[in-house]
Amino acid sequence: MPILNTRTKDQMLINALDSLQKNAGISSISPGSIARAFAEAITTEIADLYSSFKISVEQSSLALASGKNLDAIGELYNVSRRTIADELITDRVTSNIQFYLTSSYSSDITIPSGTLVYNNVDNFNDIQYAYELSGSVLIQSGATSAYGAVKAKYENTGITAARDTLVKHNFIAPPGAVVFCTNPKEVYAAINAEADDNYRKRIISAIRGSSSGTAESIRFAALSVKGVKDVKIKEGSYGIGSCDLFIVPESSSSLGNIPEIVYTAVSGVKPLGIRINTRVAIKKPVDVSITLNLKQGTSAQAASSIEMQARIFLIRYLNSLTIGSSISVQEIESQAKYASDFITGVTVNNLSVDKKNVPNVSYRLSDDKSYMGAGAVGVYSVIIGSSGY
Repeated sequence: MPILNTRTKDQMLINALDSLQKNAGISSISPGSIARAFAEAITTEIADLYSSFKISVEQSSLALASGKNLDAIGELYNVSRRTIADELITDRVTSNIQFYLTSSYSSDITIPSGTLVYNNVDNFNDIQYAYELSGSVLIQSGATSAYGAVKAKYENTGITAARDTLVKHNFIAPPGAVVFCTNPKEVYAAINAEADDNYRKRIISAIRGSSSGTAESIRFAALSVKGVKDVKIKEGSYGIGSCDLFIVPESSSSLGNIPEIVYTAVSGVKPLGIRINTRVAIKKPVDVSITLNLKQGTSAQAASSIEMQARIFLIRYLNSLTIGSSISVQEIESQAKYASDFITGVTVNNLSVDKKNVPNVSYRLSDDKSYMGAGAVGVYSVIIGSSGY
């Protein structure tokens, strides 16, 4: 539900001062005047009420609610937040905070373990939540950014920190340096809980698929099973009155007896007389080898750290693909460059899907029974001007 015609505190102040001039004949409205002091005091309180109302309305909207507020909406439609596969927990907390500078510093900057980062607080309605840095983060001399991992200091909040909201910290930078921070992905209080965006989509699907027998209701029932990342329905696989459900698992270890569990879940909503075949989609491993060109003067230790970070980003990107997704050399290069500003260029040495080389264009599988995922990912580096590489 959008909030229309909202006003900022400054807009309210201007309107109040204009009204005093026009309606009360008060001309002394400059800073320090009595009239302005009264106007500022009143508009500050009204602005806080506006903000409180805005937050209340937003958190009651399915499109904007988060954390416990989204859980409350889900309960209205009998949709519970599910947990994610254990393998995804590690990826979720890896590199979920970025510390950066506007310009490089003359020496290394170490942000110690235990440093606290917070969300921004603009008014009295905002609640500030703390997140703790799990390990130290090193911004090397000449670099402007580095990644680390934070976790919620108070896990019972149920609050999800949206992207780019953790922008405050208590780290005291060395003289002449200003360190900023942001979270490039969501940070969850409960690290094994389903993401807000995915949970929101399932609630919407539940509303649309409230009537049994529709493709939407069948897909929603399948997605409610733990370990299922996506589902593709192919109608008429064995003629009229049949369909295939191709399951994309969250991880390879979550396969188990998923087809049977999914079949049980969809049996309650499928039309009478319809034959449903549940099967796991075939994973086509994406093997990729890249070389990073690093700035001159980069140490071997720094190069190794950058390689590891680039590999994490590549695997995360490849494992986000599902049925119908496409990949390209350009996207792989972009993902690798996020690892460090020491990277001056990326060369893709080899890119293959299911042992078949992929051309330098956007590539997509030709069938709807398989999906692409991370296979062998090799990341190497060369330092410009160094003979040892």
